[in-house]
Amino acid sequence: MIISLNYAIFAMALVASIDLFRRDAQFKSGAIHFLLFALAALFGGIAHHMHLEKADVSQFIRLINLDINREFAISSFKYVYIRVWLVTFLLIGLTEYYFMKVFLYPVAEQFNFHWLKTLLMASFAVFALCSLLFSSYSIVVIYHLFTHVLVIGFSLFLIFKKGLTIFWLLIAMVCLNLLAGAVWALMAAGSIPSGALHYNDWYHLVIMLFIVILHWALTRGGLIESLGKLASLNQ
Repeated sequence: MIISLNYAIFAMALVASIDLFRRDAQFKSGAIHFLLFALAALFGGIAHHMHLEKADVSQFIRLINLDINREFAISSFKYVYIRVWLVTFLLIGLTEYYFMKVFLYPVAEQFNFHWLKTLLMASFAVFALCSLLFSSYSIVVIYHLFTHVLVIGFSLFLIFKKGLTIFWLLIAMVCLNLLAGAVWALMAAGSIPSGALHYNDWYHLVIMLFIVILHWALTRGGLIESLGKLASLNQ
């Protein structure tokens, strides 16, 4: 597995976040989404790196513990790895939450769908609780599917009820992400070959493409502007 792809995603998402933070307030949720995206990729890379270099990391921990007070000794490799993995899970969940917030909060506000905001917050709370109880990556996959299907559903609502055809672009991006996830799962199960690359590498390459497309869609593709028009459409 090419762990450097995690760090490349971190760098790309961080640049996208900085670019959105310097723009108008309407881009703030998108900026936070990209920042969380970057941090999730960073901690994911650290977790993968720790797993790959387990012996060296364990030795490093032992050396540090020799020189510090016993009360402040670092936990064993196992418990440090579990904590890094937990932080990664929570950051991924927050990334998914803010992805929904970018596109669904304006819908909730303009059409008085107050239940939608509650649903989004409750969904993350359930995800966070599950992350504390279980370490299976399937939790992330399930939440990923939930967030993307929800965004597709409300995009179709905006297209057919409000004529915002620009949201076909968002649906296309979300479907690309879901397709990449499906291919990842099939490669992980051995149903289709991954070739010279690890199945995670293929998914990470698509994620890099997704970051570029999403940033373009938010800044130049008109998605943010279309969400801003919801108020006038609702009057």
